[in-house]
Amino acid sequence: MIDQTQLISSVFPLVGGGAIGFGVGYVIKKFMKLAFIGLGMVMLVLGFLEYKHWISVDWTVAENQSSAIMTHLANKIATVTQHMIPIGVGVLGFMPGLVLGL
Repeated sequence: MIDQTQLISSVFPLVGGGAIGFGVGYVIKKFMKLAFIGLGMVMLVLGFLEYKHWISVDWTVAENQSSAIMTHLANKIATVTQHMIPIGVGVLGFMPGLVLGL
């Protein structure tokens, strides 16, 4: 027979890992959205300035640079997430929570 202390000690890492995973996923989603909006605004301003003939934009270079920035950001987020994953039973709750947060 399982008493309450054993049940709580075995369920807490799952629930805690899930809550932490959800929080991390939610924050990552918000940062990515903010990065996409910021990058879109920069491209919008560049397009407007080129439309007014105030500057000349090489769109191939702009596209490659924006792609490189987003790839770098995604790699940094993946690195931070890997360091935040708790060891043990909490991983079983962290990963589904992370997926739900994203």
